[in-house]
Amino acid sequence: MLATLALAVLLAPQPPAAAKPAPMTVEVRAAAKADAPVQAWAKELRAALDRRKDEFRPAKPGEAAELVVRIDSVAGGAGGTQVMNGALVMGKNARPFNLSYPGEPAPQAEKLARNLRKYAEQMKAAPPAR
Repeated sequence: MLATLALAVLLAPQPPAAAKPAPMTVEVRAAAKADAPVQAWAKELRAALDRRKDEFRPAKPGEAAELVVRIDSVAGGAGGTQVMNGALVMGKNARPFNLSYPGEPAPQAEKLARNLRKYAEQMKAAPPAR
């Protein structure tokens, strides 16, 4: 009887695993004539997002991206740091941001990519900026 009970427990329907959210469509924008540091940031961020296939997928040509990361400028800051100015855009809701960092943009782009889904979810939940 104990073996039958154990077998019944093993064969009982299991609750479905929490479904992963579908990858969010994303686009990284920088002006075509932007200076080299802006283009470098865009390239590094695209590469970092491409590595996160479970979370993001590049928007196809003609497809509106759910999230647009706009890179506006990169300038030198105090003490050898760099400052990247940009905005996260979801629909008509744009949230400007800036990132101060030392050194190369690649590690910072990876950090931004790692946290971008969380920021996008916060933007979805927040009322539109006025």
